[in-house]
Amino acid sequence: MKNIVEVYCLVDNFVKMVESKITRNPAGRKSMLSKTDYVTLAIFKQECGIKTTKQLYDFVSEYMQKDFPPLPSYQQFNDGIKSTFRYFLMIAWALGKMTRQKGAKYHIVDSTPLPVCNNQHRFNARLFKGLARPGKNLNGWFWGFKLHLIINHDMEIESIRVSDGSTRDIDVLEGDFIDMITGWLVGDKGYLGKEKAKKLAEKGIRLLTKVRKNMRQYPVTPTQNYLFSKRQSIEATFSFLKYRLAVINSYARSIEGFFVNVFSAIVTYSFSRTDKKCFQIQDLTKALIS
Repeated sequence: MKNIVEVYCLVDNFVKMVESKITRNPAGRKSMLSKTDYVTLAIFKQECGIKTTKQLYDFVSEYMQKDFPPLPSYQQFNDGIKSTFRYFLMIAWALGKMTRQKGAKYHIVDSTPLPVCNNQHRFNARLFKGLARPGKNLNGWFWGFKLHLIINHDMEIESIRVSDGSTRDIDVLEGDFIDMITGWLVGDKGYLGKEKAKKLAEKGIRLLTKVRKNMRQYPVTPTQNYLFSKRQSIEATFSFLKYRLAVINSYARSIEGFFVNVFSAIVTYSFSRTDKKCFQIQDLTKALIS
């Protein structure tokens, strides 16, 4: 990573700000690596395309020992990576809120499956029992979760939501997911809904979707044609998350590890799309507190 030092400094300031608001007396021995170290290493893992925590541990112990000299055992290292989930959740939420405040020209919404195992093995998967659900998309059935995103015209992530696989796409268009979203919101046919479109219009959101073949066809304006042509940009975002940052992890052995992998990939993507000269730790703090 070219900007690993810059990311480390930003994460360190953010972690110190969060921990200053928490009054606690942790029991046991002090961790050999700090929370900043673990968060930065998780981002490094996504940036380099490392699939598992074990591979990350082996890489750090062999090539980055001088950067992290007091390397703990693998079990402690694994627990440290899992403990970063709340920090990634807060950073992703704050970055999304900062992006929404820019006032985008238009917004694009879509979802992608997050399978936790092969569909034929779902009856033997005990880890996510009660959480994961079966779902279906154009590629067939899957078992796991769904990642819902809203991006702006610059392909920056504005809103994030993770649901079970059986959740309909249109059902997530409510609450904090569409907070501060105004103007055109472009989606696929999974977001068709007359009542939902009326409710969104009351909030200043103009939902734009194509109609099905058995529905009445209405004239399409040049502006709508332009927005339809831009909907593919969210597919590029999902492709980058899945094939470059490995947001889908079938090697997860814990619930925390699975979601750390998801949100660390999202944070890494947001850092790659954002000019870090445009914001400082004060901006992240303001977005988180407000």
